[in-house]
Amino acid sequence: MSWFSRGTASRREQASKAAAVTAVENEPEAHRSLALPAFFAALARSPKPNVLDLGAALGSNVERLSEFGCKLFIEDLYESKKSAGEGGSLSPQFFTEFLAPPAGTQFDFVLAWDLFDYLSRKELAALGARLRATCRPGALVFALTSIHKTIPAQPIRFRFQGQDQLIYERRSTIERPGPRFAPAELNAALQGFRVDRSFLLRHGIQEYLFVREGA
Repeated sequence: MSWFSRGTASRREQASKAAAVTAVENEPEAHRSLALPAFFAALARSPKPNVLDLGAALGSNVERLSEFGCKLFIEDLYESKKSAGEGGSLSPQFFTEFLAPPAGTQFDFVLAWDLFDYLSRKELAALGARLRATCRPGALVFALTSIHKTIPAQPIRFRFQGQDQLIYERRSTIERPGPRFAPAELNAALQGFRVDRSFLLRHGIQEYLFVREGA
């Protein structure tokens, strides 16, 4: 038996409108990337490179990277951090265990996406130390940071689109305070790396290409 009332209809309409608003807010957006073409160009010049993706495993990205004949390592940093369940800042030991490639393996390229924004300054320094230990000299790290006061509660999922665009997929409409890392803070945390290129995009995202120093 079904029933209907004006109050029920009103609640249904409100719920429908709220769902529609959420769907619009979460709809993926495409943005041009100024650093990505340089990243792809370097990847194309590298014979059988080792690529580390610190984000979630996304089929379309795996397919795109496979075109370069690379060996891909996917280590979901955000999910690993959640699983660790530590109340305070993650320890350097966590990052040592998290990023433990096979013996003799060093990374040539790293996709850090927007994950720096979801680490404390101490955690970022610990990750930087681990990247320094596992990346060969000349390795490139692609990262994005936000200049806004707030950021999505969860990292954005980025998908490659063509040579110079990224699809931004928000997973939550909830916001959290953003760290708003200054370039000097990133340089201090990522010792052993230097900024090769940096671009401030119109929508408030700063793109970086860091290069691992050393001979």
